[in-house]
Amino acid sequence: MFRRTSSLLLLLPVWILVQITGSVAQAPDIWYPSTYEPGTRINLFASWSGVSADEGFVASLPPGWGLSAATGVRQAHRHVPLDVVSLSNGQYLLKPSEPLRRTYDIILQIETSEDETFWSSRFSIAPAVKIGSTYVPDEAHIRRGELHSKSGTSFGYALGFEEDFTALHVQSQLLETLLDSHTLEFWIRTIALDAVILSTWDGATDSPYPIEFTIDPQGRIRYYRNTIGHHVTLATEFPVADGIWHHVALVHDAETDWTKLYVDGAIADSLLDPAGIHLSGIYPIALGGRVGEQEIEFIGELDELRLWPAARTALQIHAAMQQESPQGSALALDFESRESFGSFREGNAIRYRVPGGPSFGPLVHSFSGIAFDEGVSLTWEDEDPASEAFLIERSEDGLEFERLTRIERLSRNTPWSFTDLEAPSRVVFYRLLQETRNRPPRIVGTIKLGLAPQSEPPPAEIVGNYPNPFNPRTSITYEVRESQHLRLSIIDLTGHLVTVLVDRQHEPGTFESTWDANELPSGTYFVRLQGLNGTVQTRQILLTK
Repeated sequence: MFRRTSSLLLLLPVWILVQITGSVAQAPDIWYPSTYEPGTRINLFASWSGVSADEGFVASLPPGWGLSAATGVRQAHRHVPLDVVSLSNGQYLLKPSEPLRRTYDIILQIETSEDETFWSSRFSIAPAVKIGSTYVPDEAHIRRGELHSKSGTSFGYALGFEEDFTALHVQSQLLETLLDSHTLEFWIRTIALDAVILSTWDGATDSPYPIEFTIDPQGRIRYYRNTIGHHVTLATEFPVADGIWHHVALVHDAETDWTKLYVDGAIADSLLDPAGIHLSGIYPIALGGRVGEQEIEFIGELDELRLWPAARTALQIHAAMQQESPQGSALALDFESRESFGSFREGNAIRYRVPGGPSFGPLVHSFSGIAFDEGVSLTWEDEDPASEAFLIERSEDGLEFERLTRIERLSRNTPWSFTDLEAPSRVVFYRLLQETRNRPPRIVGTIKLGLAPQSEPPPAEIVGNYPNPFNPRTSITYEVRESQHLRLSIIDLTGHLVTVLVDRQHEPGTFESTWDANELPSGTYFVRLQGLNGTVQTRQILLTK
């Protein structure tokens, strides 16, 4: 494969935009998908710097898993083959054809077990130490990881490339927008290394072209273009060829000369290039290889390929990730019907169609808040198995946020909630950010709550409840200062009505109502009192069983 040398004068890598601290995350020494579908192939990536591995490596995999292949990658992306020798108890010895020193990566191609009994599976890899005739891992330089199984669900169809397939060519008249502002988006799932995903290049050294996407030898995505001898490139910091679905977007703004690369909705790299794209003519695009080349260079799946005749914003890209077949693109290939395959020059393109595709819809959703006397209770739902923690931030103007807390996942089915007991008595904003392994926190929700202070005693208020915590009954006391109709109810953490305790006219006085929660699960609930002129009071109570 031809390697490009860049004459670019200004290349500004923006690996991570963290709005909280502005810090830049460092490249990890291990990378793997947080979830996997049992019975599928995945890639595990580990790297070392300044550690010699003259004896090779020892890898330990979960029971029933297999090691299909192992590769070492030295500097300058040069592959070093590793011979795989099965030891015992899921351990493998990986022997390199030459010593690996200084900086290098190890890539393991894994066959996961079809057994869904274990939700969590651990693995490790380390340089080998030879003791007598036995090889043991060097514990001082070991890399460990833990993956979680997730049963797969078929979502329609995708475009699948196998070993005996050749590249597919999109009809060229559909691609004029590549020479002006444009956004190219697609979903990809692969474990291929050193492969061409899609390209407008014919492979000739002096041929200009507006776009090419490849998987480099380290499993990272790289974007290239060449305009009259002016080569530029963008790249992801972390591997993408890990065997799970990823969303990729390339945005070129011809007015500002910015080109940006997004992966899974987060910016991965960006480029300010005054030279821009200065080409003429219409360039065909090939999927699974280069234009005019017959040898297949990519094995994997593509889905929802879309070309937009404009530079789309990060919010638009994120929205498109969460819906199937978004409208308005100049080119839309969803691979669900024969019409999609009619966009290719090849008449037999429909035989590339395979079951399955990425899932759509927000995985973190229903972020809401309930104000009560002592503060604010925040809740949200999370269906993303990659979530490791959430950050809660607060603001009084919706612009400048302060960090309140970081909440880690305790178990697979733990509900997410947070109570702020120091909320200011005014309008307040809350922002929710999701943390996943080795990725920057991303904003997944912002809400605004009105917490106006009372200038005088309210016409009715909750005095308290006893006992609190309680099991399973508690008595709720409330005081009425003006004649009015009152409704006393119980709501749960999500804001849904559980029961109505009182709904009638009241005269001034002190009243008590008992709630029996014998049939409800333990957790936080709220007593809500609605009265004169729409006034509402809420108080938190805790049921413990």
